[in-house]
Amino acid sequence: MNDFAAVEGSGSHKVLVLHGWALDSSVWLATRALSNQKDLTYAYYDFPGYGVNQNEAPASGMEGMVKAAMDAVGSLGWEKFSVLGHSMGGAAALRLATLMPDQVLSVAALTPVSPAGTALDAETYDAFRRAWADPAAAIKGSLSPNMDPEDLRRLVDRNRATMNEEVWSAYLANWTGPDFMDELGSHEIPTTLLYGESDPFVTADYLAETVAKLRKGTIRQLPKAGHYPMIENPGASVAAWEAALTGTATSQAQTI
Repeated sequence: MNDFAAVEGSGSHKVLVLHGWALDSSVWLATRALSNQKDLTYAYYDFPGYGVNQNEAPASGMEGMVKAAMDAVGSLGWEKFSVLGHSMGGAAALRLATLMPDQVLSVAALTPVSPAGTALDAETYDAFRRAWADPAAAIKGSLSPNMDPEDLRRLVDRNRATMNEEVWSAYLANWTGPDFMDELGSHEIPTTLLYGESDPFVTADYLAETVAKLRKGTIRQLPKAGHYPMIENPGASVAAWEAALTGTATSQAQTI
């Protein structure tokens, strides 16, 4: 099994969608209702161990995650497509582009973790691992300090319904440990990095090395959002990534 949570839309521009660490593809629920399904087709993929693929063993490393996503998108028969990814899935989207430069049209990485890995000391790493016991506190304290309490409650409820602690720990290792930064310049795929203005983790400074490595890299801040812009400001998030993916972004973006 290597299933999609949903494939929606009838547009000729195809978009593979990759979720982050704390939640499966249900993280995109608020934005799915706002997406342009006339011109785009979205395929929402759950990494092994998450959501509709909960019965699968977690993927091994970022490379295993990307291999699973590549196999899944191959089953759709898409010859050309764009990639949208969030956080851990944002790094996976960047890696997939380096491996499929002739098929990927564009990339939008929403609050992506670093392709060079995120070095955490032992105490901090263990704190992230133990955050499974209280993900609400971790999200509120380290990722989205201004998230609406009801949105946070729903996120945690879905977290518990769509994954388990083994998956949490396995993918923590996956997103902190990639090492493909030097390969980002191997293609000229238009790539946009989007980050929330109140995200204390993925900031403009954190993303500076990543965007500098890209030949066609753009960075843009999303207002009224932390690490989960698709939940905290869904309308602006959809508008930003659809403009980025289709090449209609405005001058509000800062091109590097």
